[in-house]
Amino acid sequence: MFSLIDVTLKLNTMKNNFFKFSLIAFLLVVFVGCDDSENIDNVLGEIDSKDAELSAKIDDASEVLSDAVLQTYEYEESENKSPIHPHLPDCATIDVQITSTSKTVTLDFGSDGCEVRSDHIVKGKIIMSYTIDIDAMSKTINYSLQDFSIDDIQFEGSKTVTRQKANNNGNPQYTMNLDFTVTFVDGSQASRTGNKTREWVEGVFNGNWGDNVFLITGAWETNFANGNTHSTIITTALRREASCRFLVSGMVDLIRTNFSGTLDYGDGSCDNLAVFTNSEGEEREIRL
Repeated sequence: MFSLIDVTLKLNTMKNNFFKFSLIAFLLVVFVGCDDSENIDNVLGEIDSKDAELSAKIDDASEVLSDAVLQTYEYEESENKSPIHPHLPDCATIDVQITSTSKTVTLDFGSDGCEVRSDHIVKGKIIMSYTIDIDAMSKTINYSLQDFSIDDIQFEGSKTVTRQKANNNGNPQYTMNLDFTVTFVDGSQASRTGNKTREWVEGVFNGNWGDNVFLITGAWETNFANGNTHSTIITTALRREASCRFLVSGMVDLIRTNFSGTLDYGDGSCDNLAVFTNSEGEEREIRL
């Protein structure tokens, strides 16, 4: 038979063991929770950087698309058009259909693709149409894409470009409405809508596209298949030099579903690097 003292001691021992077990369990939860939090932060950081990198790749590829449209339009409307296109590779072909009031231009890079001057590989067709009006100070160019890709990034959709002969600075200017979907090599997709303005600031109508420079402003929204959304606002004009494959300078603000930050394209050097800085001030170099 247990005495009252024995029972009391056993109860106290059980309480002490229970307390120790509870404390251990609590500490495990805390420490595991801390580890999970750090892992989650690391994963979110990687996701943020990955989305920023994909967004930058779309930016870069869309400039190649803009180059092709504007080069072809200016060539077709040039008063001193040479028999050989000065801006396109030999493997690209142009078909032109003209009526009394309009022109349709099909630019075909073929299914195997062509390497353009900026060293990108372009495949598929761009089909452009616009009215014929030599004296118009402003003209709308409509175009659509057919089996079109840049460096294996597939583009689908259409755009309109409003072309001004001269803006307030006296330079040609192109305002583009964006509405397209891209598909990456891994099958993931993103869509983009918005607007972008290109001001032609150097090499205007000198017949040498290689020394042309554009300043780009605008804002757009990119929606990724994982549900994330990037709102992009150019805060410092992006500089596009036809002699370089990449954007060489300028800054954009990125606002996403779960983070915000800035993307800096550099100081004017021609390289494939940009710096993403998140809202906490943490920097990460990304490759375009």
